[in-house]
Amino acid sequence: MARGALAAILLALAVTTNAGSAIEEPAFSSPDSRSWVVMVTQPGCSFCTRLEREILQPLRASGEFQEKVRFTTVDIGVASPMIDFDGSKTTTVKFANRYQGFGTPTLLFLSPDGDALAPPKFGVPDIIDFYAYEIEETIRKLPAVN
Repeated sequence: MARGALAAILLALAVTTNAGSAIEEPAFSSPDSRSWVVMVTQPGCSFCTRLEREILQPLRASGEFQEKVRFTTVDIGVASPMIDFDGSKTTTVKFANRYQGFGTPTLLFLSPDGDALAPPKFGVPDIIDFYAYEIEETIRKLPAVN
């Protein structure tokens, strides 16, 4: 009985922790006026995990940027097929390379049409608090897209 109760509590905590922190599929060709914040990642990237956990997940969970940007990831561990902004087929690796996302993690700030709106941000520095502020300010300063 105690195991069942513990499992139910852990499940409830997991659901609560992830509420409001959805990462959207990279449906770049779907019509939407919001810009994209894309994290280029790969399996086993501990810095990617840190960036996601300490910066991106709290930004999504805050809801502050929900009307302005969509958050997604592009995994370059394998050149997986994907659909590009114009509806054409490409791979995750080709997509990331086009935006200088050849290392992980790299954050890309892209318009709904695929134009770079700000320079990419590479890696995760030791001073994570300043980096979080820098990413927030970059998102705040992204041009409005109609």
